[in-house]
Amino acid sequence: MWTDTTRAQYARADLALPSNLTDAEWALLEPLLPPPSRVGRPRKWPLRRIVEA
Repeated sequence: MWTDTTRAQYARADLALPSNLTDAEWALLEPLLPPPSRVGRPRKWPLRRIVEA
């Protein structure tokens, strides 16, 4: 059940889109993603934007 406390805790009003990650959420996910490859074409888009999409 949503309370005023939990509603404020999980509010996403300050984000551009509801699917965007907060900095705290990104800090948890970033270490789990692969680093950029040293060969081939460099990434065109940051991984954070891809995950948010």
